[in-house]
Amino acid sequence: MSPLPSHKRALRALLLALAVFLLRNPLPTLAASPPWIEPRALNIVDIAGQVPDEVLRDNIIAYSGSGGIAQFVSSQSSGNLLRLTVRLYPRRWGSSGNWTTTFVLLGHIPAFDQMGSAAPESWVRLYNGNVELTSQIVNGLIISPALALPLAGAAQPWRYPTVTLSSLPQEADGRRIPANYSGHLNLLGDYRELTAVFTVRPERRPQVTYLGTQEATFQSYIGPGGVGAFQPLMEQLLRRYPWRHPRIRLNIPAGANYVLFTYPPMPFDVYDGTRNNLDRPIAGSVRLAPDEGMLSQDLTHGGAFPLRVAWQDADQVMPGPYLSILPPIDRITPPEFVVPAGITYDPCFLAGNCNQGVLESIYNATMTLRIIYLKVEPRMGGLQTIPLKVADDTWQPPALSVGGRPFLNLSLRLFLPLGLSGPRATERPAGLFDPISGRMVGYLP
Repeated sequence: MSPLPSHKRALRALLLALAVFLLRNPLPTLAASPPWIEPRALNIVDIAGQVPDEVLRDNIIAYSGSGGIAQFVSSQSSGNLLRLTVRLYPRRWGSSGNWTTTFVLLGHIPAFDQMGSAAPESWVRLYNGNVELTSQIVNGLIISPALALPLAGAAQPWRYPTVTLSSLPQEADGRRIPANYSGHLNLLGDYRELTAVFTVRPERRPQVTYLGTQEATFQSYIGPGGVGAFQPLMEQLLRRYPWRHPRIRLNIPAGANYVLFTYPPMPFDVYDGTRNNLDRPIAGSVRLAPDEGMLSQDLTHGGAFPLRVAWQDADQVMPGPYLSILPPIDRITPPEFVVPAGITYDPCFLAGNCNQGVLESIYNATMTLRIIYLKVEPRMGGLQTIPLKVADDTWQPPALSVGGRPFLNLSLRLFLPLGLSGPRATERPAGLFDPISGRMVGYLP
């Protein structure tokens, strides 16, 4: 046998020495990724340009209580750039004459047991009609998209690390925003509606095929659960009408593995305790379901969501520490709106003393839900395959320690020329993740 070249002998000696060191000094975690990840919805940057704009139009691509909603308007591809035009309904904070306007980004927050969505690095230009406001953006906040365990269970709204953006570089395509798992930007003044153009250079995009749309009508929700400022109205509806939380049967085409929902927003922000945004629209909560009883975790924006695997609502499951996986899905619940789109505001919504005519207008109003089916086929190069789980209310992050000091979610990356960082065999269900942006671009059910 010929002797190994000197550089290979040196590499083998280095690996041997490293192996001995690790045996004598075990590390808390030695992996390219955590043991599991919470599932993430397919982000709009992986859909737009592959699905016709008219199919995606008005889809609520992001929503947060602090930043309002963003609805899809159009997309344009140019070389390796994708430009997304979105309509923003921001939130205002402060007081008259001293307002700050806050608007959402392309990611969606994974609050409580809700499924979030990670977005890649982007550049944004902001407009009020024809007037550009990009230079007036002052700061912001994002949630880290890192592939890591949550910092808390599903009982907490903020479950992942946040990063303050004290400055946002101004570049050719606008203000640069890091990859994020949701976030918002701030500007001075009071703006009810804005337009944003986000430019992205998405990499490792899956192939997305549009398979068809199913339309269904739905009505407002009447049932238990908090509905914020309109709780008096809900109690009045419950005294007059029976519970109403119907199921809509899905007509799933062959090959569909993701589903996206488009519906008109509810016209009132009932969850803002300041009442400064009561007349601003919000998204609803759609649930996947296998029967008339079990419900999935809250899906509080338009999607697109895994269709062949779903996790049960945190309020329904026994202490975990993980949410249960539901049986196969064949129906959904429509958005849980206490007041339908198209209904004019009435002060009786806050007082719970609405007359019969107002109650009947709420009870009888109908809205249209579009259920959009997609076939998503990831391109495997450069992706990481990680098991999927969802923390329930009781889950706690591991409390490990190094040198006697506690730490959370430590994940050490060991880079060796052995091809260890690519997709690997793993337990199911598993997600396929872009390690750079944190986007989940497919899954193995």
